[in-house]
Amino acid sequence: MKNILLQTDVYKMGHMEQYAPGCNKVYSYLTARSDKNFDQTVFFGLQYYIKQYLSEPITPEMGEEFLTYRKLILGSNSPEIESKIRALCQLGYLPVEIKAVEEGTIMPVRNVLMTITNTHPDFYWVVGFMESLLLKLWYTITVATCSHEYRKIVTRYFNETDEIEMEAAKAFQVHDFGYRGDASEEGAAISGVAHLLSFLGSDNVPALPCAVEYYNADIQGPPILLSVPASEHSVMCSFGREDEIGAFRHMLELYPTGIVSIVSDTFDVYKVLTEFAETLKEDILKRDGKVVFRPDSGNPEYIICGNPEAEEGSNEWKGAIRLLDEKFGSTLNSKGYKILNPKVGLIYGDGMYIERYLRTLERLKNMGYAASNLVIGVGGILRNHSRDTLGFAIKATYVEVNGEPREIEKDPITDHKKKSLKGMLCLIKDGDTYETKDQCTPAEEAASLLQVVYRDGKLIKETSLEEIRTLINVQEQVAVAQL
Repeated sequence: MKNILLQTDVYKMGHMEQYAPGCNKVYSYLTARSDKNFDQTVFFGLQYYIKQYLSEPITPEMGEEFLTYRKLILGSNSPEIESKIRALCQLGYLPVEIKAVEEGTIMPVRNVLMTITNTHPDFYWVVGFMESLLLKLWYTITVATCSHEYRKIVTRYFNETDEIEMEAAKAFQVHDFGYRGDASEEGAAISGVAHLLSFLGSDNVPALPCAVEYYNADIQGPPILLSVPASEHSVMCSFGREDEIGAFRHMLELYPTGIVSIVSDTFDVYKVLTEFAETLKEDILKRDGKVVFRPDSGNPEYIICGNPEAEEGSNEWKGAIRLLDEKFGSTLNSKGYKILNPKVGLIYGDGMYIERYLRTLERLKNMGYAASNLVIGVGGILRNHSRDTLGFAIKATYVEVNGEPREIEKDPITDHKKKSLKGMLCLIKDGDTYETKDQCTPAEEAASLLQVVYRDGKLIKETSLEEIRTLINVQEQVAVAQL
């Protein structure tokens, strides 16, 4: 069993005795303070942390373990700290209330996403004590936000270059290759679910059971996570350099139907896209499915769209899309953009960060190709963030001392960007615009869009992966309609 009392920072171990004497209430909020990388957030992950950590009973054994480790770290335990910890363990749960926006809500940064306050006057200090753990929401929110940013790009270029019949393909345009790029199994699983809010394509196996266990994903319902058979370099190399084409033939024999992805840059990707493609053309065309070629080395933009600095007319100058078009042909859709022969496709799975993806899709568009011709994989790049990416913070804005309300704020003279809100908070929505109001009355705070999700050790409001996906899709449709 996890000891939630140890899921904290050292300095939190002493705050319970440092508050103003007579303190009986603390009220804090979570927000993203920075728009340097993204101007919106996709709220996600709270239900996971509630189920995984906050719903566990707190036992006397946990309290004694906490006190043992605290003494090892800080040298001693005061009678007040021992008393407060043992009283909490006697209570057996975290006496706090958490209000939050719905998971999947997309809103501009610098708004309140969640508030935390205590439900029992003796345990005001628990609000701050939980901060270190709950601030881990920065990760799930940031990954969900990043994946949604990719989804917005996909939507933009599909709207410009693809027909409505291709709408379902959007869910597979950005594939999660990130299991190996995460720092832990837990991180890989929950970040994988964050990606699944915006896409169906993923190779991140731990994300599937995580979605089922923590977000009520129904394995008998709509697809949760989908992928295809795919080779890797060791597979291709096992046939020897001189018989690389034998590896391709083997893959086609193993998978006579459906989509199959074959890594194509083990040696010479241009030879694969010309000589091998010609040799295998008949088999590919008569096959019931699609063969997806996967180059993964070099500059993605140049490999896909061609290197403008290469010799004009060369394979490097043409790039993978044009080489596949030359070999297998294409058709024009109603918007005048080329769609490759449905028997072949292209996926690029390395180094495709957002700015590069934008450049690549823009180049494809200028070359006359629809966005649906290219699928990308993202892995470590999807997770290459820190708490500072969106400037996440949890700050206290209201306390009560001997029952007396005190509106408090942080306002450092050396960095005004870190200035916090003040007093109780209310999230309101005027049309499609969110606004956070501070210094609210209790009545205004109660009328906020934030809903009670957790209270006194129990999950109060539960949601599902499907409900979150639906909410994101609705918000996306509204955003597209306003363009």
